[in-house]
Amino acid sequence: MISAANSRASYSTSNTSGTPGNGGASKTGAAAPGGDLGKDAFMKLLVAQMQNQDPMNPMQGDQMAAQLAQFSSLEQLQQMNTSLTSQASSQNALLGAIQTNAAMGTIGHEVLAIGNQVQVGGHGATESVTVDVSAAGRTATLNIYDANGKVVGSRELGAMNGGRQTFDLGSAVDGLAAGTYTYGIDVKDAAGNAVAVQTYESGRASGISSGANGLVLNVGDLEVSFGDVVRVTD
Repeated sequence: MISAANSRASYSTSNTSGTPGNGGASKTGAAAPGGDLGKDAFMKLLVAQMQNQDPMNPMQGDQMAAQLAQFSSLEQLQQMNTSLTSQASSQNALLGAIQTNAAMGTIGHEVLAIGNQVQVGGHGATESVTVDVSAAGRTATLNIYDANGKVVGSRELGAMNGGRQTFDLGSAVDGLAAGTYTYGIDVKDAAGNAVAVQTYESGRASGISSGANGLVLNVGDLEVSFGDVVRVTD
């Protein structure tokens, strides 16, 4: 960095004389306080410092070399940052193209994705749901919820084993108007403690679109995030 003593000498000269050609750095070429100091501005400041240095305390060659080395290192770091940013943009574009191609490959296939939506009636109505149960349960109840989280249908499933399994919606959706609902399965063990359940949503993908959080699959009347897909089958 520029030494404090020499910097004071430079600023003292430039502030006491407004005559062109005195070697001081011009106000128009100076960087704003706290702003970036570019290569040209740095070299002008360094030359001004050398021209206006204190004759009794001149800048040493090693000081100038150290300042140039510091600026060179900073410039190289900036160039590396620019290069890495460009590479990241290219990689993101490539990843996006790969994901789009993969999403298009799901069209016409059955997909299973993390979620809890079910479609009652209409195109692609949900007939069954798939869940992962963390442990065996003595009792289990399938509940259907409306948009306000209110239980609007249910069906007792009895005892169940742990692991991935599929259940028909059956009577849980009897009498419900066509539309999109959510579901959950309440499982209790022998001691009455809740057993963790991971719910999924499924259906045949018919198209893709771009949503706020990435690619979205159209599954019947449902919209399923492509990032949540865990299985694709014929």
